[in-house]
Amino acid sequence: MKKFKYIIIGVLTLFIFTGCLEDFQNINTNDEFLGEADPRSVFTDATANWNNSQRHHLTNKYSGVMRIMQYIVASNGPSEGTYVNVNSTSRPEIYTPYYNDYFTRIGQKLQYLVDEVIDKHPEKERFQDVAAISKILQSYEAWLTLDVIGAMPYNEGLSILGGASEPLWTPRYDLYQKDLNGKPMYKVLDETIKENINILHNSSDSQYKLGLNDFFYKGDVAKWIKFANTLRIKMAQRLEKADKDFYLSVVADALAHPGGIISNNSESAVYHHSIDHNNNTDDMQALTDKYVASRTLINFLKEYDDPRLPILVRRNGFGPGNNNKTNDEFFELLKKHYPDYLTDFPQWTDRYAGPSANPDSSTSSWSRNAYADIRYVDDNGNNKIMQIRCNSQIESRFYVKNGGKVSNTLGIRDKEDQDLYDIPQNSISLFTPLITYPEVCFMMAEIAFKEGGQMGGKDALQWFRDGIRASMEQYQTWAEKMGVPSAMNNKSDNYNPITSAAIDEYLAKPEFSTVTLEKIISQQWVNLFMRPEEAWATWKRTGLPAFSEQPTPYDGVVYFEELRSSNDELLIPRRGVLPTPNQGNIDNYHKAVEDLMADPNYGSGVDRTEGRIWWDKP
Repeated sequence: MKKFKYIIIGVLTLFIFTGCLEDFQNINTNDEFLGEADPRSVFTDATANWNNSQRHHLTNKYSGVMRIMQYIVASNGPSEGTYVNVNSTSRPEIYTPYYNDYFTRIGQKLQYLVDEVIDKHPEKERFQDVAAISKILQSYEAWLTLDVIGAMPYNEGLSILGGASEPLWTPRYDLYQKDLNGKPMYKVLDETIKENINILHNSSDSQYKLGLNDFFYKGDVAKWIKFANTLRIKMAQRLEKADKDFYLSVVADALAHPGGIISNNSESAVYHHSIDHNNNTDDMQALTDKYVASRTLINFLKEYDDPRLPILVRRNGFGPGNNNKTNDEFFELLKKHYPDYLTDFPQWTDRYAGPSANPDSSTSSWSRNAYADIRYVDDNGNNKIMQIRCNSQIESRFYVKNGGKVSNTLGIRDKEDQDLYDIPQNSISLFTPLITYPEVCFMMAEIAFKEGGQMGGKDALQWFRDGIRASMEQYQTWAEKMGVPSAMNNKSDNYNPITSAAIDEYLAKPEFSTVTLEKIISQQWVNLFMRPEEAWATWKRTGLPAFSEQPTPYDGVVYFEELRSSNDELLIPRRGVLPTPNQGNIDNYHKAVEDLMADPNYGSGVDRTEGRIWWDKP
């Protein structure tokens, strides 16, 4: 096993990122070691810390997709550089880990597992379920890559694995809409997933189970089938404008499968991390002190008394009970010198406030820094300034253990008091959602709404209302798991868990007794707080949430804030940039860029991130 571990750690870094491949040419072809490897352990390694294996995976989520989707704003105000200004020569790129992870971690390790470890194992027939799950996950990661980049060397990129007699050091690129053989890549991936669903559906008792080696579903094959059927629908939905006939055929086919789709919160696809680097949060606590909840998010949650508000957002300092003694002391100072603080600072005293996401509004009263500077005269007649937190923090515990307990850079006023609200770091398991049941509900509500009638046994309104309930229940469960004080600690000054009664009261509001597309996407947007990459994709696909001069909710619908800088319109980036390979494969890269640019919607250059991937139709 030690010999194999050396091999799997030393597996080559692909040509995509380095030119030093020759040293690794034979590293994966030694059959002597393959029989020693348990495929289940290799699966664990191949999927380890799914798309969240390094610190920058989190910090770039904060600085990128969470900001453009208006969940958060930088604590010192919005920045033009977050968005595309077509009058500027530079363009922002929204970071996603998929391309790099596919070729250096997930994709290459899963292919190696299937083609080498399982194929050469003396009991390979008993590992076919493991192989099927691996192929489903590999296809999922490839789809995520194509979804934001548009091209990748899928068919030839991993040919150097498996001991090929003539490995391809200069692989050609496949496009989302067409692979090297002229077949749509989206159909190739769908067929691969469908084929492996059927393998799992026909599984026998002789198959080895992944069990605890599976950090998603603990080896539950029935849940893997539900995930894969749901994934097919999710992938096909991206194509509603690009290939509607295919989209509808996949939806019908997946819903007809006897294995079903994800149908409750316990079946949600969630990866439970084993990483320890979040125990030391020196550079990952950025969500706590460098960002605050946006005006868009807070306005929508406040407008309808959403019980998720105290779970997702912390109260500001313009009142008592801050879960932080130091902030409480500053509030007492405010109250002493401004006894009429409730009327003096009405924009902040309802305890939940967020800044504008619009750079042209950054000097307004709602868009100042996280702390407001307030002048006062102390008892000795000295002019001084007190700082009161005016804009609310996101509840960062969903992303960082204890919200950043172990940190040399996080200020004491940024955190909830450790002596009351911290729980042991090793008792918290971080997690990454892939596809959750509430997301499925809103996805199916949208499909049913657009197609009319029932889909998957429910009409659009039922899916919509079930999604709201499931989302609230899901976030309460997650908040308890991550030690969010308002959800699970009755010593909290703002103990306010989500109860069934609170959900019923929310659903009784007239805004949620009817369904529209805008309402569905509004709830999906809130629900995707933990999966903002999918909120981005949903916005590209539907154009919702729509933009408004002010992010004022109406009739159960959320609105993004219009984006301007010195009156120049700013755009949300719509795609990633195809990474540049080493010089040896530059010709194939240029051919891929040429093919991408053949689509007029892609843009005039690979760096023009306001352009669109093929499926993202105007």
